[in-house]
Amino acid sequence: MVVKKFNYTKFIIFIVIAIGIIFGIIYAITKVVSDYNYTKTYEYKLLNIGYDIDETKVLINKLDESKLEEILNRKQDSKIVSFMKEKFFIYDNLDKYLSYRNSHKDYDNSKIVAIINTEANIEWIDNEKETDTSKGNLMLVNRLYGLNKEYVPEDIVKIPELYAYSGIKISNSILENIISLIEEAKEEGFTFVVSSGYRTYKEQKSLYNSYANSYGKSSADLYVARPGHSEYETGLSLDIEPYKYTKKVKDVKQSDEYLWLRENAYRYGFIFRFESDKEYLTGFSEDIWRLRYVGNDAATLIYNENICFEEYYAYFVNKGD
Repeated sequence: MVVKKFNYTKFIIFIVIAIGIIFGIIYAITKVVSDYNYTKTYEYKLLNIGYDIDETKVLINKLDESKLEEILNRKQDSKIVSFMKEKFFIYDNLDKYLSYRNSHKDYDNSKIVAIINTEANIEWIDNEKETDTSKGNLMLVNRLYGLNKEYVPEDIVKIPELYAYSGIKISNSILENIISLIEEAKEEGFTFVVSSGYRTYKEQKSLYNSYANSYGKSSADLYVARPGHSEYETGLSLDIEPYKYTKKVKDVKQSDEYLWLRENAYRYGFIFRFESDKEYLTGFSEDIWRLRYVGNDAATLIYNENICFEEYYAYFVNKGD
């Protein structure tokens, strides 16, 4: 009887082929499962409705699941992503951005976001809102947000006449800050004096009416806040100006005093409240020497980002409300 010699080579080939087939089946099953699972991802869904891969990444990185579901229920719109790339984008304002852009096609996205966030698109006082005084140093008082006429700060004090004209008052909570600012300026060779501070509702009303009677309401609304809408009534706002300039200059914004104050006021918690490049947001004409106390953290951020208080309030204070 002849015994056939076992063919190890064929056996090994068979095993390799069998293993290959098994792995092929596993791979195919895995691929099917993976493809199926991918169809459930937001990346697939967003790509499927027309967003490109870069736009999809922005949407996924910026939005939580509930907001992604809302985006999926909209038609594909690359303008959504372009707004979302803006630093101070607020999702709840998305439809307002899109609508405003339709009627202001010459505005860039940054400007539109700033206008909508700060409600600068709303006409003077047409939709007046009550100031949330619980925000303390960060309360917003402007052309839309107003104080109740009964509101009176409890800590108003006179500023010592070494630092202010006679009778000027502010909130006691910021007295030390303004004195320290003036003292440091003095060490640098600059003499500042507080020229205006706290006003009562009655005083603001008298001032506004007087200006309106002389120049008309439209002009008054540009230069003087209506009663209840002036930050002077909080005790947190003041005017500070040089007692005398060290040099004669045609443009006070190029004076050594102004430049020093710009570079140092935020270190004591103060911001320049009404600046020329933010008039379209604040609704008020530039007020060169007007300062507002907001605290060191807020003042530093506002200074570094070159934003106005309305922008800060919308994004960092009121965004989560």
